Amino acid sequence: MRRIVFAPSFDQDVEDIGAYIEERFGAAVREQFVSDLMMTCSHIASFPDMGLSGHGYETPLKGFVFGPNWIFFDHDDNEVRFLHIVDGRRHKGNVKF
Repeated sequence: MRRIVFAPSFDQDVEDIGAYIEERFGAAVREQFVSDLMMTCSHIASFPDMGLSGHGYETPLKGFVFGPNWIFFDHDDNEVRFLHIVDGRRHKGNVKF
């Protein structure tokens, strides 16, 4: 399996989403979100070619749908770098990478 790397931008996105979830639904739901996200990232690291490049966002990064969000990453033979997680309900033209 490729090594998993989380960029500071990804960590910040997860923190922002987690804070929103906790405020709205409680700490247990936030913990489950983070757990599910880490499991999904692990699966992506095992099979990064399942990521989509035709997702409609203005980025060369591959994307993967995670609930209402998109996980964006790039990879090579050694590692998968998770760079952003974006709410898919936002207008794609407003998302800057």
